[in-house]
Amino acid sequence: MRPQARLAAAMEILGAVLGSNRPADRLLVDWQRHNRYAGSKDRRAVSELVYAALRQQGVRRWRLEQAGLDLTPRNFALADPELSLEAAEALCDGSVHAPARLDDAERVAFAAMPPADQAPLWAKVNLPPALCDLAAEQFGENLEAELAALNGRAPLDLRVNSLKAKRADILEQLAAEGIAAGPTPYSPLGIRLEKQVRLDGHPLYADGLIEPQDEAAQLAGLLLGARPGETVIDLCAGAGGKTLLLGAQMRNQGRLIAADRDGRRLDRLKPRLGRAGQDGRGLDIVETCGPDKLSALLEAMEGQADRVLLDVPCSGSGTWRRNPETRWRFGPAALDDLRAAQADLLRQGARLLRPGGILLYATCSIFAHENDQPVDAFLADHPDVTPIPLAEAWRQALSTECPFGEDRLRLSPLRHGTDGFFAAVMQRQS
Repeated sequence: MRPQARLAAAMEILGAVLGSNRPADRLLVDWQRHNRYAGSKDRRAVSELVYAALRQQGVRRWRLEQAGLDLTPRNFALADPELSLEAAEALCDGSVHAPARLDDAERVAFAAMPPADQAPLWAKVNLPPALCDLAAEQFGENLEAELAALNGRAPLDLRVNSLKAKRADILEQLAAEGIAAGPTPYSPLGIRLEKQVRLDGHPLYADGLIEPQDEAAQLAGLLLGARPGETVIDLCAGAGGKTLLLGAQMRNQGRLIAADRDGRRLDRLKPRLGRAGQDGRGLDIVETCGPDKLSALLEAMEGQADRVLLDVPCSGSGTWRRNPETRWRFGPAALDDLRAAQADLLRQGARLLRPGGILLYATCSIFAHENDQPVDAFLADHPDVTPIPLAEAWRQALSTECPFGEDRLRLSPLRHGTDGFFAAVMQRQS
C-alpha cells in the first residue's frame, strides 16, 4: 500500500471508532480481515496511524476547534500536529485509494491550526477538561507526568499458572525461542515481554501455562490471599482472569464461585477453565453464576464465604493506555451511576463473608471517587468491617515484605509500570 492508501485506511477506521463504542483494536482486526491484501508492514503502519491519532485526540480536537473544523474522520487524521500542509496535500492527492484533494477552504483552515505546544493542559494530556480536573484532585502537581504515562503504550504482561509451571522455566523457554522477557518487579507470577508478541496460538497459552494479565490485576488477586480448601467468591468475575489466578492459589481445592451480572462475559471463562487445570482435570472447583442465579447465590451464601473479591465495574481509567479511545467516551456524570453500583456491591460482598472473612475491593481506576471514597463511606456505615493495612495484608497473602508504603494499593503507569489500579483489604469481625 502507498502512504496515501494507508492514510485513507486510517481515516476509515477512525470513522468507525468515532461512530461506535467498539474497541479500536477490534475495529482494526475487522479492517484487516476485510482487507487481506494488506501486508504485515501495511497493517502495522495503519495501526500506528490510528493509535497516534487516538493518543493525540485531545490536541487534535483542540486544533480542529481553533480552526473551526468539525471532528470528522478526515479532519481527525489530518489534524496531526506533525503533518505539514504540504505533506497533507501530497497524501490527499485524489488518486486511486487515496483521500480526496484538499479544497480551498480546507487549505485555509489547516494552515490556520495552531501548533501543539500552545494547547491547554487537558489537550496535551489527552483528557476531556472535566476528567482532567478530576485527575488533578488525585495527582496534584504530578498530574502532567502521571497522565503522560497513562497516555503511553502498555507492556504485555503474562501470569504464570502456578498449578502447572514455574516462572523461571517459562522465562527460560521464552528466551530459547528468542522472545525477550523478564520477571515483573512486584508480582511473583508475572512476566513482562519487551515487545508485543501474539501468543494466543502458542503452546504455552494453549496448554494453560500462561495467561495475559497486567501485573496490577495479578497483585489484586494475590492480595486476597485465597487458600486451598476455602470458600471463595469472585463476585464481579467478568471473563475470569482473576478467577483463574484464585483457582491456582487454591491448588484447585475448595469451592470457588465466579459470578457476574454480564452472562456473556462470564461465558468466556468456561473454555479457559479447561486449560487451567492439571493432571487432565480442568479447574473444576469453579462454579459459574450468571445474572439469573445471582439473587439466589447471595441468599444461599450469606455469611459463608472465607474470602470475597470485588473487582467492581468502574470507569476503567487505569487501562486507558490500552484503550485510548475510551477516555473520550466517558463523562463525569457516569461516575454517579458507577458509585451507586460500587456501594451496592460492597454491601453484598460483606453479607457473604463469614465472621473473620476477608473482603477485597478493587478497581482499575485512577479516580478517588471510585477508590478511597466508596471504601471510606462503606466502612463508616459498617462498624463490623475493619480495614487491613496494605503491609499486613501483603505479608499475610504473599509472605514477603510489602514494597509499597501506602495503606491501600494504589498503582499507576508512571510510578509502577502497571495499569492504574486500586485495592483495599477489609475483614469482617467476629
